This record gives sequence, C-alpha cells and structure tokens, in this order.
Amino acid sequence: MKFTTGIIVVIVAIVIFYLRIALLRGRKKRYEREFALKRRKVNGRSKGTALPSPKPGSSPYKVTSWFLVAASIALMLIGMIAYNNFMVVGIELIKDPATIKALSEYWYIPVAAGVILLGFCVTIEKPRLNE
Repeated sequence: MKFTTGIIVVIVAIVIFYLRIALLRGRKKRYEREFALKRRKVNGRSKGTALPSPKPGSSPYKVTSWFLVAASIALMLIGMIAYNNFMVVGIELIKDPATIKALSEYWYIPVAAGVILLGFCVTIEKPRLNE
C-alpha cells in the first residue's frame, strides 16, 4: 500500500478521534468515582454498600448536536466522492476533467474535517445527585 499525504492526514484525523473518545472514557470513570464519593457522603453509606448502577444498555456518551453529526457525515461522504473522481454508482457528477483533477487531489481535507468534527460532537454527561 502506498502512503500518500491524503492517507496520512486521514489516519492522523482518526487517531485524534480515538484519542478524544479515550479521553471521554477517562473522564467518565473520574465522574463515576466522584459521584460515588458524593453519594456516600450525602447518604451516610458505608464503604462496602453497593451503589445504584445506571440502567443496563444506556450509553454514557451524549451527542451535543445532531446537526453537526449530519454535517460531519456529509463532509466525509463528499471527500469519498471526490476520492472516486466524482463518480457515484457509475454516474459522473462533474463532467470537466480539469475540475475533477483539481478537486480530487484534495479529497482528504473534507474526510479529515468530518472525522474530527464527529469526534467533538460526542461528550460525556456528568452524573448528578438526586437532590
């Protein structure tokens, strides 16, 4: 496999995405520890008492804006179409070869932007005490 500038930029964007998710997972665990300590202090629980757990199947991740998720997916699709020389299922979207050549050289920019934008559309919600 030949590594080009575009492939390297997309790989770096994907690594940034996964680092963001890993940071969110670490933040989730820190929030859970803080939440457990606060509940024990508030309710006078002993150290060995089990704490209520979240509902099974509930995701700890929350989406900040579904519009931005759709925009990031659209950006990635535009980049993939540009990578394929603006051909979708055998249909040529742009007829001018000079325009195709000029635009398809930079296919990796919308793909990388979409991946990074998608990474920042996801967040962790801090647990709250029942007050």
